[in-house]
Amino acid sequence: MSLPSRQRGIAIITAVAVAALVAALAGAMAFRHSLWLHQVQNQNDLIQARGVARAAVDLCRLSLQDDARRNQFDSANDVWAIPIPNLPVEQGNAGGAIKDVQGLFNVNNLVREGQLDEPSLQAFKTLLEGQGLSPDLANAVLDWIDADSETRYPGGAEDLEYLAETPPRRAANRLLFDLDELSQVRGFNSEIVKKLRPYMIALPKFGTKVNVNFAPPEVLAAVMGVNMGIARKLVQQRTTKPFEKPEDVKAALPENVREAADKVEVKTNYFLSDVDARFGRVTIAYRALLSRDADEVPRVVWLRRR
Repeated sequence: MSLPSRQRGIAIITAVAVAALVAALAGAMAFRHSLWLHQVQNQNDLIQARGVARAAVDLCRLSLQDDARRNQFDSANDVWAIPIPNLPVEQGNAGGAIKDVQGLFNVNNLVREGQLDEPSLQAFKTLLEGQGLSPDLANAVLDWIDADSETRYPGGAEDLEYLAETPPRRAANRLLFDLDELSQVRGFNSEIVKKLRPYMIALPKFGTKVNVNFAPPEVLAAVMGVNMGIARKLVQQRTTKPFEKPEDVKAALPENVREAADKVEVKTNYFLSDVDARFGRVTIAYRALLSRDADEVPRVVWLRRR
């Protein structure tokens, strides 16, 4: 017995709707499956890229170890100072550069074994004034990293002052981990930190000397307590022939300021390693602070994405 035409029409429409629904579901499932495969592939590429980047950091460490065994001084002429172009690796490439950071003033030198280091304080103030900034900012940094709760005037701040700000916070009372942390210190902001970055660094220990073969003239003048003319002369001289030992620095100074050579050195113990790696569709960049002791493999102080 045949169905009435109205029922046949409804059946056909229902069948078409069911077919369309099944097709849509199949398409959605195929899309989700494809998306899942892409996500898995991207995760795999990310893991591989991280491995390549860490291997590049390790290569930098070995290069610095080899340099320590060959040389008793560090300069821009060293092999490690030459950037490595992107080298092909399986399904990608990797490259990077090693940068000296001991040519910069270490802000953490301000406090030595819990006590204020006066020469470092004076050098810091000189650098601040050279950039058109108030030397009173030095007191704020001192209060931020020293262990006590006594506010230094003018310009300082301790917990009492920071808790009254918005948002409230406390003074760190420890060495700076990174120069960016200065943005949290009273009187500083990102623009001031950016202005100081070419001259300063936060290293994980106090008492580090500036490498005369890398320091800008502003840093040399501030740390050594000499005028800019003498500092520029040292910079000019090292471009022709790097200083290989402290005695070379002393010989290059006027006789009345030769004791200033004791405030600098010709060896670097801290470096920044910037590496870039690509694997498949993923590109990753890392920055590592490396600490070298004698001719041992430098240790990684910290490693982070950049």
